[in-house]
Amino acid sequence: MNRFVKPRVVVSRCIGFERCRYNGQIISSDEVKEMRDHVDFLTVCPESDIGLGVPRDPVRLVFNGEKRRLVQPNTGKDFTKNMVDYSEDFLTQNPDVDGFILKSKSPSCGLKETRIYTGIDDHSTRGKGPGFFGNEVLTRRPRKAIETEGRLRNYQIREHFLTKIYAFADFRDRKGSQDLKKLKEFHDHNRLLFKSYDEELYQKMDDVLEQNEDVSELYDRYEDLLYELFNQAPQCESKIQIMDGLFQDFKDMIDKDEIAFFKESLEDYKKGNTSLDVPLSILYTWLLRFKDANLKDQSFFFPYPKDLVRLEDVRTCISRDYWNF
Repeated sequence: MNRFVKPRVVVSRCIGFERCRYNGQIISSDEVKEMRDHVDFLTVCPESDIGLGVPRDPVRLVFNGEKRRLVQPNTGKDFTKNMVDYSEDFLTQNPDVDGFILKSKSPSCGLKETRIYTGIDDHSTRGKGPGFFGNEVLTRRPRKAIETEGRLRNYQIREHFLTKIYAFADFRDRKGSQDLKKLKEFHDHNRLLFKSYDEELYQKMDDVLEQNEDVSELYDRYEDLLYELFNQAPQCESKIQIMDGLFQDFKDMIDKDEIAFFKESLEDYKKGNTSLDVPLSILYTWLLRFKDANLKDQSFFFPYPKDLVRLEDVRTCISRDYWNF
């Protein structure tokens, strides 16, 4: 069974950890709750951490055409410099994190849906965008796994996020060793998963490992490609191609009813009528039956701990446009 390194994830403190919202409330998130035993969380509440109380007068983003500011309408105070300094210091002091789960729509932690006002007392808005801390995360850590608690309720986004943080954590752990053998093991362990994301990039990663270079340089070059690989979620068709390729290795060893059942499960998955777990489970039973040790531990089957898999989810595909902030 797969070995999992615990990811390090920064999470907004108000999402299930502390009543630190402006109104003293706490946000419930089943997704974050499920991860708590499997992830090393580092909590953050930029507004309370810069000295604002709980409860507190709300702050808002204001843009007057020249620069964005973080202001508190009820008091007239400007906390822009405090928040910028805090955000920069926090990210500088915590470089080795694998992902972020931030509070949506927050003037500090929001990623894309925070309201931007035209003035400190004006109720008019001029669009939406990231909060100050969220913007700093997107600017300084754009290649990490970054999501809001709301978007993680979507299965496809949650699956992509979990797959990324566990791959990043495993790579981070191996990179710390500067052991070329461990890098090659990582590459082989994720072979099918990486191909399902982008076969061309997988081949480039494969080529990197053939170069006669300093190990540190190999890790750095490989890491750049790893982040590029995970920049987009895989499409259904690429997963089906991987599964169909595995099926070809077994089709002469199984009977026609099993073949028909597997093909039907692939078609149902493609149409969105069943979970990806159905064809995957069929394939995995064949791996166990025919004792294919080279494949049964591939991360394609178990990209993250099974305790984080929700059996009620139907893993269908959504537009690539939905993934981007």
